[in-house]
Amino acid sequence: ALAAAEIHPAQVAPRSHAAHAVSMIAALAVNALLPGAPPPQTTATRRGLLGGFAALVAAPAASHAVSARTGLSSVFTGEYDDPQHPGCLRSIKVGGAPMLPSGRRSRNPQAAIAGVDSACDARPEASAVWKLTGSVAESGESIAIDFSPKGGPKDLLGVWEGDGIKFPDGNKWTKVPNGTPSRRPASLATLNSD
Repeated sequence: ALAAAEIHPAQVAPRSHAAHAVSMIAALAVNALLPGAPPPQTTATRRGLLGGFAALVAAPAASHAVSARTGLSSVFTGEYDDPQHPGCLRSIKVGGAPMLPSGRRSRNPQAAIAGVDSACDARPEASAVWKLTGSVAESGESIAIDFSPKGGPKDLLGVWEGDGIKFPDGNKWTKVPNGTPSRRPASLATLNSD
């Protein structure tokens, strides 16, 4: 027969609520399987057990807290209306996160931004399309776009606001639900983000 060892609480290293709850459940399970065994000796309290249970429930949710998405599941992927350039192409595609020098992946997915700034009343020529890069924040709520190839700021922060991206100057690119195929160059089908 197994005998429960008496352990003084001061002899035990402090444990997390989750570890305490797991050990309590294990002790109760062993006690239930051994008829006639004395009840387990523990200093568990209801508060400690509930705290452990809460930690067990919250741990999986916390491990998936990152909401930055790629591809069509990213709120940023799509085509937009830019009030400062009416009828012009504005396209964003969020791809995978780049590999860092340490050999690990960045937690911030990269974005490819394409657009045209003039002659927007007809399909643009492929040569008229500018291309920029960006990075989506780990939270998935903002995007930093490098406008320096067009003479703008290196990391202009755009924040997702309802139906589009709001920039610090007050400009807001509004997402077009079904895209803007007529604004894409005919020869660049890869701009399609539908």
